[in-house]
Amino acid sequence: MCARCARPRELNCRLTIADHHARAQPGKWRTFLGAAAVLIAFVVLCQARFWRPDELFTITENIQIGEAQSWWMGRLDLPERKWDSALFKGRAYSHFPPMFSFIAATAVPFFDGVPHWFIVLVIVLPVPLLAYALFLRRTGSAAWGAVLAIGFVCGTSVLPVLDKTLRGSGPYFVNQTLATAGILLFLCEFFGRRRVWLAAVGVATAALSRQLSIAYLIPLGWLALTPGDADRNPKPERKRRAKTPRWRLGFGGGAAVVLGMFLVVAAVPMTLNALKFGHPLDSGYMRIYEGREDDPFVRDARAFGLFSPHYLARNLRYANIGVPEVHDIEMAGRREVYLRPNPWGTGIWWTTPLLLFLFVDARRLLGDRSNQVLLVAAGIIYLALMLYHSTGYEQRGFNRYSLDYVPALLALIAPGCLETLWRRWLTAGVVAWSVLYFAVLLPRPNIRIW
Repeated sequence: MCARCARPRELNCRLTIADHHARAQPGKWRTFLGAAAVLIAFVVLCQARFWRPDELFTITENIQIGEAQSWWMGRLDLPERKWDSALFKGRAYSHFPPMFSFIAATAVPFFDGVPHWFIVLVIVLPVPLLAYALFLRRTGSAAWGAVLAIGFVCGTSVLPVLDKTLRGSGPYFVNQTLATAGILLFLCEFFGRRRVWLAAVGVATAALSRQLSIAYLIPLGWLALTPGDADRNPKPERKRRAKTPRWRLGFGGGAAVVLGMFLVVAAVPMTLNALKFGHPLDSGYMRIYEGREDDPFVRDARAFGLFSPHYLARNLRYANIGVPEVHDIEMAGRREVYLRPNPWGTGIWWTTPLLLFLFVDARRLLGDRSNQVLLVAAGIIYLALMLYHSTGYEQRGFNRYSLDYVPALLALIAPGCLETLWRRWLTAGVVAWSVLYFAVLLPRPNIRIW
């Protein structure tokens, strides 16, 4: 008999750990309680205010809001130049991916800006809910799904990114939040019902918010072109369809969706680039550095380009190690030593040590084709970020760029984290440490150690 699903040995059960979890989804009441627990934990641990009914964000906080307002006035340039806006032929433009500009354009005609409550409901709250949906699917347990979702939302760089999105709606953090939501939506379908069209919506949302997320088109294409899981569909008709390559199931289930989504995520930015800067491949990124001479990233970009092996050693250090800075000062004749968060980038392995299960379960993860294609996408993103001229500075004590690949890595290791009793205890412990770091220690500007 199979130890997990009690199927007769002669049927040769080949279900993975994740498949067995998927067969034991909890009831609706437990699912609701799990989702409520994740939301409550996020609201309590996030220090930003969720209720600011009179707050209205404009171009002052986010130039993409100004871009949306310009669109309604029939123009592409901004009414004034702000920090990190591109200067071209005497006019200022937004160089950011356009997803949030599209979303903001639905609000600005009614409010002359984007209300704070709109950011809360449309941009921020989908992230913890999608995280719970993903880990519920991966674990089959409302309780452990909630634990891992809280570990993701409050025990990774998600928490400071969402906090800053709520506080100021800055473009870098809003776009990172939108990309995270899109990646989570894609992963929910990749490990769930495998609806290609909905997974494609997630990839498009991510890619139009963070360009490197276009790498998730690789596992999306694999999802569209491979058969479904016949083991989960015992009915004859569903079993027949599950064994049929998805490209033969029509537009809604296969390659046409992926091709259409690729055209969208490529054509929309390229069209805007051509209209703004005269060439579809000119994103305007280098133009944000016009008039800025004292910025180290400006000097690097002009000397070595936006992507270069020159940045590899620096980026690897801050992304993987990135320890706090030690400040040794003298106060009133007394020596005092403090730890301060690193503004350049903070290592993911010691802030979110749950990721170390990647190495523990490496052989098993690499033995599954779906895991392989997802790891390829995450690896491409990781490599590109290591070659990028910026570390994400300034980011005190966290690493916002890691959110381009960490959701996929946590989704991969989630079932293995709960495989044995000692793993469950270890998972609970490292999740507690991560939440302690991001929710309690990180908000403190200094931690005295001497």
